[in-house]
Amino acid sequence: MAENEANVVSIAGTDYDPGDLTDQQKYWIAQVQDLQGKRQVAQFQLDQITVAADSFMNALIQSLSDETENPKEKLNG
Repeated sequence: MAENEANVVSIAGTDYDPGDLTDQQKYWIAQVQDLQGKRQVAQFQLDQITVAADSFMNALIQSLSDETENPKEKLNG
């Protein structure tokens, strides 16, 4: 019985036996599962990009702050 439960597909709160689904429905399930995986990967990468961009922005802000506190001598040309 536990083996049958492992093969149940839950969609919108309703459980379906994959054996009762059409090939087209199985295809759509495979597409949705693949896209969900890609969305997770994309979100993971976006999180990394966001943290890296924030880090670079903070470094820039800090360098500008340091420059304001210790201005370099300007050459008169």
